[in-house]
Amino acid sequence: MTMSDLIPYVHQVGGWHKGIQSRVLKDEDGHILKPVKLNANPTYDTTGSTSPITHLNNDSGKNADKEIAPVCRDELQLYNHVMTSTSQDDVLLKSLMPAYYGSRQIVFEDGTVIPHLILEDLAAGFDLPCVADIKMGSNFYYPGQEKNKQRIKYATQSELGFCVTGLRVFHPASGRLITELRPNTCKQLSISETLEGLDKFCQKDTNFCSSLCCAFVTQLMCIHEWFLKQRSYKIRCGSVLILYDAAKLETPKISSNDSVTAAVNGEPGVCELTPKVRVKMIDFAHVLHSSGERDENYIFGLENLIKFFSNKEQ
Repeated sequence: MTMSDLIPYVHQVGGWHKGIQSRVLKDEDGHILKPVKLNANPTYDTTGSTSPITHLNNDSGKNADKEIAPVCRDELQLYNHVMTSTSQDDVLLKSLMPAYYGSRQIVFEDGTVIPHLILEDLAAGFDLPCVADIKMGSNFYYPGQEKNKQRIKYATQSELGFCVTGLRVFHPASGRLITELRPNTCKQLSISETLEGLDKFCQKDTNFCSSLCCAFVTQLMCIHEWFLKQRSYKIRCGSVLILYDAAKLETPKISSNDSVTAAVNGEPGVCELTPKVRVKMIDFAHVLHSSGERDENYIFGLENLIKFFSNKEQ
């Protein structure tokens, strides 16, 4: 496929690599095409690169190197594995990821050929898509980067366990762009500035805030439940992508004064999820074997993000 068959994807807020924004595209079928960083994990064991991914269940502490060994050479291999795996962890993970339609080789104007993932456009059908790309974890290192374990790229990593890497918010009534945080700007944000951006994202001080946050928390809790149960992966540099349509927000109907708290506790029927909200896990280039352990790094950030949105209902 050539560039003449594609258009730039206009709703991208994150997806930067080494200071340059990845060129996400959209095809004639409405799917997005994300470039694959081939061989993203330089310490991946290439001797087994053509074999199906297997899950290691070593006793923790017996082999520190194996404990953090990459399970895939790049994101393309991980997607191909999850979509065909019968492992319970993978079957459940599939429902938390964007729909995957395979891959294509894209030929650019200069003759460069780059493989691209073909993924669901999570903003499809939205007139004013508000989008937050939130990277999870207090550290992002993987094998080969051990010397950089303490390096902090974002001010919020250590304390919150997550960082905003891109954000766009529209005003529901006027359609005006309220806030747009680009990846390079996000790296400079303090904790208070990051939380202020998330306040704007959930339409704080409006009638929409409570129902939006309830919807965010409900879907984030599905991801949280998977992480509490699964013992296959530790995901580094992974994100949750949260989207809603500001043009379709309506006055919420809440059947409980503590709807978000109830949602966190898994109680059904406590809030009517009026807003159209989509929350998915994205970015799977750096997935490590868990060796039978929970991914506490991701869970820490996820739980803090859930707490933040839960408090917005108060």
